[in-house]
Amino acid sequence: MVKTVAGIEAPGERKYFRNLKATLVKQFRKEQRETEQQSGANLPEAGSKFKEMSQQENLALMLKFNPQMFSFSTFTMATALPFVSGPQISTMGPLIGKGMYGSGPFRFDPWEMYKANKISSMSAVLLGAVGEGKSSLAKSIALRFLLHGRKLAVMTDSKGEWTDVVQRAGGSVIEVGPGRPARINPLDPGTRPSRMTNGDPMTDEGWKSMVRSRRMSLLKTLIGILILRDLESTEHSALSHALDASVGKYGTEHVVLPHLVEFLRSPDPDMDPSLRRAYLNLSYALDRTKEGDLAGMFDGPTTVSFDASKPAVSVDTSALSGASAEAKRIVSACVGNWVEAMVTNPDGGQRLCVYEEGWDNINSEADLERMVVSWKLARHYGIFNLLVIHKLGDLNLAGDSGSRMNTMAQSLLADAGIKIVYRQDESELKHLADKLGLSDRECDIVRSLKKGQGLWRINQDSYCVENVLTAAEKALLNTDKRIVEGLADEEWDEVA
Repeated sequence: MVKTVAGIEAPGERKYFRNLKATLVKQFRKEQRETEQQSGANLPEAGSKFKEMSQQENLALMLKFNPQMFSFSTFTMATALPFVSGPQISTMGPLIGKGMYGSGPFRFDPWEMYKANKISSMSAVLLGAVGEGKSSLAKSIALRFLLHGRKLAVMTDSKGEWTDVVQRAGGSVIEVGPGRPARINPLDPGTRPSRMTNGDPMTDEGWKSMVRSRRMSLLKTLIGILILRDLESTEHSALSHALDASVGKYGTEHVVLPHLVEFLRSPDPDMDPSLRRAYLNLSYALDRTKEGDLAGMFDGPTTVSFDASKPAVSVDTSALSGASAEAKRIVSACVGNWVEAMVTNPDGGQRLCVYEEGWDNINSEADLERMVVSWKLARHYGIFNLLVIHKLGDLNLAGDSGSRMNTMAQSLLADAGIKIVYRQDESELKHLADKLGLSDRECDIVRSLKKGQGLWRINQDSYCVENVLTAAEKALLNTDKRIVEGLADEEWDEVA
């Protein structure tokens, strides 16, 4: 909301109106005296006449100027001054839609906005009730970023809604799940960046340390899911030793989970009994990743390739719809670690990272930890994060208020410099006002939004935007049903 200041500001203007008042009062009194003389009537003196007049009749009082500075919103001012329109955030970047209050086209490019110091965070949260068009907005933003030379990574796609979009854009879709041919090695080192997080050139030792840290983090997460507790000190030592031994024997590019199990299954007979027991416990736990509903998914070398030169990539996990909650958490941890190792390379170009159905991500501690790091290092990685949820209450799915996971989930909202709010249920408006600092007027706007319309909060400024889709996009971005088969290439070209 833009504040407009109106009133008499310059000292010269105040002097002008004082002189004007004096001149008009003097002229009025002169006319009164002339009228008395001409009529011959026995009228009272002009001074007393002024005292007898009501305030509404008293021209002297009517001309008493008391200039004051005051401010009000363009929503109010536009009723009196129709030529006043809403603000524009930028004239650069992809066209997203149009301003709802006459501000014209709405363009959005977070990378350019960051360069111009208009935003300080490269992350956004998009929330809205079911069926209000938030998924269409996320996909149209992704498509238009692609047309402007950016790249796309759909970090989570549990419903397979992005498959058609990514394939149509020339990207690759990796389908993971029971019975699917794709296999991912969660211990893949990823793509080596040219520089470390502090900007220094990446050294061999630095790269080795980064890969080992990432692997240890994933392994501790996997085992924690499987044994339902944190690792003990002896188990941590056993895991660290087995990882180093596996890498030393098979090489950092080829080590897989079965290699780790192999070392854990055959500890040194002379080893301390407690440490030996830790080795065996870990081997039994990791055996779970190569049997049952997880068999064939993470127990060998990766069979799919991540081509960083392609414009888009997504991991479709919709085949897990009937899997156990434990299996879903393991898949989420393995896939998330693998994708993150590929896309968080600053040499890979500027990339939009979408977390569709974000409520499912924040329910996983491993996913949540990676997201927090990605939010903090987004500028270094050259990425822009977009978390899609239904309502702010979804963040509480991470855990009870005050818990570590809930605190991390709330930090995602706090660290997101951009909040995009689509229509919300009445019960959510007070929560929105408290968490996002929305005014009463902004809450009224959210309450009255129609499908495809949203309130964009960028830092402390608000923009009301209607997302405009082309005919080709409407068919492609339909989340209620799969894309109509046989979409003509010329229709697809309309997106551009």
